[in-house]
Amino acid sequence: MRFFTWFPPLLFPVTLALKIIDVLVPRYADLRQSVKLECSFDVGHDKLYSVKWYKDDHEFYRFVPEDQPAVQVFHLPGIILDLSHCNMRKISLSNLTLETSGMYRCEVSTEGPKFEMVFKSANMNVLAYPEGNPLIEGVMNRYAVGDFVSGNCTSAKSYPQPSMTWYVNGVQANDNQVENYPVLVNPEGPLYSKAVGIRFKIEKNHFQGPHAELDLTCEASLVQGQLKWRKMIVIQPLTQSYTENMFLENYRNNTSAKKPGIQLSTLVAIFIVSFILIVVLET
Repeated sequence: MRFFTWFPPLLFPVTLALKIIDVLVPRYADLRQSVKLECSFDVGHDKLYSVKWYKDDHEFYRFVPEDQPAVQVFHLPGIILDLSHCNMRKISLSNLTLETSGMYRCEVSTEGPKFEMVFKSANMNVLAYPEGNPLIEGVMNRYAVGDFVSGNCTSAKSYPQPSMTWYVNGVQANDNQVENYPVLVNPEGPLYSKAVGIRFKIEKNHFQGPHAELDLTCEASLVQGQLKWRKMIVIQPLTQSYTENMFLENYRNNTSAKKPGIQLSTLVAIFIVSFILIVVLET
């Protein structure tokens, strides 16, 4: 007769060994903001001995629950800890500088008899995000077919210097439509501002969609387009060109200074030009 030993299935997972579940370090951090780093771990059946944080292989934070005090801090350039938000599972960095960039490692160890140690690392890059979207200047909200759009777009200060791109109805503008200007460097720190111009002729097919609009967008981006800030202007069509509207405005302003015969002939000429333009647009 054979006897078999039966083991009931485990209904819940059991952790028997020390392990780091995850290290949460932002890939990019804003120079003007504080940042939180987290280390999620499980010691299993063992007892925690210490949690240590390193930047580029240099220790700057140590948590040993059996010590008094439990926390030790080691000076490191670019590292300022907000100890009111630090414990064995997370730390908070404030007053970031460009030196705060680097490879961060969380190291967890247990007491004897095993004396196990595990670690996990992640990289963080500190940037200076623009404080707002780009500023578009010189572009109006209404144009007619045949008019020229001409304007500039300037980014807010950032680090590193941003890449600037114009989009016309979601399509990147051609190089011959764009003019790049020298980068502006902030003398108070390593912050850059960049301006780019645009000039193109309005065509009938520029006005798209149910409302016949043209979307003109300026984009500032960092780290190869992974971080983006945008400003868009919606342009609507005019039945007369900008030049014709200026001519009409000048005519209205100077009506009282002209003779009646000249007024009538000028008004007839304006109506003829407007009629011809409407016929061309409809065709």
